[in-house]
Amino acid sequence: MKRVAVGHSLVEINHLKNLLEQVEIRCLIKNEQLAGALGEIPFLECQPELWVIDDQQAEQARRFISAQQNGDETPSEPWQCAACGESNEGQFSLCWQCGSGAPTL
Repeated sequence: MKRVAVGHSLVEINHLKNLLEQVEIRCLIKNEQLAGALGEIPFLECQPELWVIDDQQAEQARRFISAQQNGDETPSEPWQCAACGESNEGQFSLCWQCGSGAPTL
């Protein structure tokens, strides 16, 4: 497992987790329950962290997160789904036919 993001809030990290899972990158959140210990534990150790399960997907996940945070969340060109072969317009990040993610990573 590799850490791909540290957030200031659990809401932010959960949002990123949901986005990564939509493009079939399995991940988990660490320090999810530590917010209540803030003050007794240093705040840097209480921040929620997002970790990918498969180390080989870590760089892909980091690029995806960076694109999301920079507002570049959709492909600009039409794309073809690798899973089912269906054509999709560039504004869609998931295949309308089968739900697989766009190959923009």
